Amino acid sequence: MQGLKIYKKIPYGTHQRQFLDVYQPTNLPADLTIHAKNGLPVVVFIHGGSWQHGEKEGHGFIGRSLAQAGYLTVVIDYRLAPKNIYPDFIHDSVSAIAWVYQRIAEYGGDPNKLFIMGHSAGAFNAVVAVDDARFWRNSHVPNGAIKAVIGLAGPYSFDYRQYQSKVAFPAHLHPEGVMPDRHVRPDAPPHYLMVAENDNLVGIKNMLKMKRALERAKVPVKSVVIPKVNHMTMIVAMAKPTRWLGKTRELVLDYIAERLEADALEQKKSA
Repeated sequence: MQGLKIYKKIPYGTHQRQFLDVYQPTNLPADLTIHAKNGLPVVVFIHGGSWQHGEKEGHGFIGRSLAQAGYLTVVIDYRLAPKNIYPDFIHDSVSAIAWVYQRIAEYGGDPNKLFIMGHSAGAFNAVVAVDDARFWRNSHVPNGAIKAVIGLAGPYSFDYRQYQSKVAFPAHLHPEGVMPDRHVRPDAPPHYLMVAENDNLVGIKNMLKMKRALERAKVPVKSVVIPKVNHMTMIVAMAKPTRWLGKTRELVLDYIAERLEADALEQKKSA
């Protein structure tokens, strides 16, 4: 019978917020291991909370949901504002991804099949960590290891000085120097930008601007507006009891499968 092992509070740094949990699926049926020749594909999830709130424990449902589908899932914590401001939470995201690349094989994961996924502020972290060369170069993770970035309701292009979230950013920094739609490296991996139809917190313009920036850099990008969900229910819909809320999980899983198939084809061509 398919099962799950959870490894909790694994340090990826020395700070009390630099921990992660690993959700390892066990006894998977054959149809969920077709891309697991060198270990299971891995999803790294970064939670939201305006860079001021949130914790990995509150997002265990993401780990369980994706593990059930056959993906080894890592849910991370990171340092929060106002004690720690930008770019601390970006450095943490990069460090966590680097840890996953270096160590995830010990848990049965394939370090060369990584998907970086985040919701809200976590989507910002995911995109900046992977797309902004100023940070990504410190990861020492090879480009091909990241198969895609999946951003749910990310605030990719906004003036934080006009919002409560300004406490998470240095007062002297202009948004131009911070926002991910201004800093896309041309060799970034494919992206899937997901927004909620009824999101009253993060406007759709964030996704549209980020998508245009990726297209300008010639980075493959797909986007979707998920019907009937809002900023919070789009992520809650990942949990088993509340999947009826929306199609988030189905769309995420379809995209990951699509990228893995594309990668398998590339590997065959180059063999």
